[in-house]
Amino acid sequence: MRATKTIHVISAHAEGEVGDVIIGGVLPPPGDTVWEQSRWIARDQSLWNFVLNEPRGGVFRHVNLLVPPKHPDAQAAWIIMEPEDTPPMSGSNSICVATVLLDAGLVPMQEPETHMVLEAPGGLVRVRADCRDGKAE
Repeated sequence: MRATKTIHVISAHAEGEVGDVIIGGVLPPPGDTVWEQSRWIARDQSLWNFVLNEPRGGVFRHVNLLVPPKHPDAQAAWIIMEPEDTPPMSGSNSICVATVLLDAGLVPMQEPETHMVLEAPGGLVRVRADCRDGKAE
């Protein structure tokens, strides 16, 4: 059977906690803010169920959806999907998203240190990432 839709996911983890990142294949949900977009995902649950339940997911997996930022200071934004919730903020998911953005070249990397601003549903996150040999550490 041929797939009719492809979702592009980069696997990531922060100290073993899975925080995969959807980088393409999913349109941003409706909403004027990233918080409103996350509430739409929580209410609709179709994407949440698709990526977090078997056979693609499980209780061990968190998935982050990259969306265009709403705040002018942010380079990127993301919506957090966890097995029980779509929370406003998550430290481990912030690490996963920042790492994927840098390692995939979606945000320019500056060695030895990259500074960027990300937008979570709960607000702005200021990131300082140590970088070496083209990789975020």
